[in-house]
Amino acid sequence: MNTTQPDNIISILDMDTANKIAAGEVVERPASVIKELVENSIDAQATEITIEIADGGKQLIRVTDNGIGMSRDDAVICLQRHATSKIRSAEDLFAIHTLGFRGEALPSIASVARFAIITRREGVDVGTMVNCDGGEVADISDKGTPVGTSISVSELFYNVPARQKFLKTAQTELGHIVELLNRFIVSHPCVDFTLLHNDRQILRSSGSGKLEDALLTVFGRDAAEAVIPITGTYGPYTVRGFVSRPSYSKPNRAGQLFYVNQRYVRNRNMIHALDDAYRGILPQGRFPLLVAFIEVAPDLVDVNVHPTKIEVKFVKEWEVHSLLSTSIREALSSSAVAPTGDDFLPPAQHQIQRPEFAYRPQPSGVTHTSGDLTAFREALAARIQTSGDVPVTLPDDGVTNLASSEVAPVVGDMLRDVTVLAQARNMYIVAQNQHGILIIDQHVAHERILYDRLYKQGNELHVQRLMMPLTLNLSHREAMVVENKLSDLQSLGFEIEPFGKDAFVVRGVPALVAERNYEQVIRDTIEELTDLTLAKRLVVQRDSIITTTACKMAVKAGDRLSLDEMSRLVSDLRKTSNPYLCPHGRPIVVSLSNRELDKMFGRI
Repeated sequence: MNTTQPDNIISILDMDTANKIAAGEVVERPASVIKELVENSIDAQATEITIEIADGGKQLIRVTDNGIGMSRDDAVICLQRHATSKIRSAEDLFAIHTLGFRGEALPSIASVARFAIITRREGVDVGTMVNCDGGEVADISDKGTPVGTSISVSELFYNVPARQKFLKTAQTELGHIVELLNRFIVSHPCVDFTLLHNDRQILRSSGSGKLEDALLTVFGRDAAEAVIPITGTYGPYTVRGFVSRPSYSKPNRAGQLFYVNQRYVRNRNMIHALDDAYRGILPQGRFPLLVAFIEVAPDLVDVNVHPTKIEVKFVKEWEVHSLLSTSIREALSSSAVAPTGDDFLPPAQHQIQRPEFAYRPQPSGVTHTSGDLTAFREALAARIQTSGDVPVTLPDDGVTNLASSEVAPVVGDMLRDVTVLAQARNMYIVAQNQHGILIIDQHVAHERILYDRLYKQGNELHVQRLMMPLTLNLSHREAMVVENKLSDLQSLGFEIEPFGKDAFVVRGVPALVAERNYEQVIRDTIEELTDLTLAKRLVVQRDSIITTTACKMAVKAGDRLSLDEMSRLVSDLRKTSNPYLCPHGRPIVVSLSNRELDKMFGRI
């Protein structure tokens, strides 16, 4: 057996392979290409940028600007690795004033697509066109063109099929592109951005230079009217931007945009500062809208942490944290926006009836008992409170027993003959049956109940007409999703129809949600569907829409329930198709058997 090893096992990669490896760092999908090209256009002082795409950018991407353009020589040199106009030495890496500088961007993109540049500088009579195929320059010629640059990228990943198969549907890729351009619109309101998809205009910014106009374009009128300005200075750092009042919030962080020197970034320290400023103001699971611009000397921030420069590190992270947190608190305080109970109710002109309970029970035949169970409930409350500072609500009207004859039979015996004892932390229902102790998550229990009702009733859902129609002014990405899922939302009882650009009017809501904050429910549902469709890249089917709607309709963690409400909720839960798992797959009931309980106390 020959075990001789070759003398040389390290080799130099050819240029084509090296470019494709570099492309893997900066080109993940069509949005990645557009990011690099738009950043170049902005750095070239463009005030008008048009993005044309076909099939979600998989077939064609064309970015055209009115910037300073390139000479014939520059148009050729820019396609070589490590070619850049933005830095000259290693020292410049720590004083970056532009959005980009990577010399690999254009040659990397050109190596995985069919690529063309058309460009002309001011003062030059004729422009230049350079065609590339798979990274190889195929043709250089003169071309009549306005001052500026137009770059076309077609058949992305045509020569890298392993990468091409990971691209998503055209709608999903379009969603990523819209999200990307929204960030640019906010950070550069003086630039007129236009997005065309399959020759249809999808997005257009005013280019007025006013941040307020940019917020209106990106987040919609309702969000733009709910923000207040923030400003502040601390040491070498300054911040400006907008934050939403507590009366306007979102179920996720999709509306939080952080910029450093006009570059969109992600930084955990800044997210923590925002959460710290809002601590105790918003209920759990709600997030404010924020647009924050941090300005700092380039040598005090490192933008080279990530290949796409989306993550940054500051020399003094705690100063940025203090600046952002303090500025937001001062804005909230000076604007007198401390939330009240009414902040989370529907506006008066849309309100049908103010709810008395978080969960309104139907009439039932529950019976009340007392005796030794009262002492047990008090002992249980004492034990829970001393084991972790967990507040427990103990109703004064006795203990409710759900007789098995009053509910329909279900799979399994866990919820049979259940006696509700208390509510812990305004989140969990504490109950018992003959087998032991049960702890029921009130939110997911109600979610399961609503899911089954929505699923079974379908088009036969009872709809509550609104006395005053509700107008929703959505962001463009939200409007895209609603338009695509309009029939599904209507089948669930939301009488919703288009009402102009990115606006919809709601004339009726499901009767199941009519007595709750139905505006918040439908906004949260739309937000969640947008997140599933665009951010999480999922193809949302009707079943997922039902699941999302049920989740948003359900009582929340933190809602205080009366004993009757908890009893009715448990009774309704027993009648569902699967009372032990919510539609998302989370457990609803956790049990502690009598044997386990006795063993814990040393009785056996």
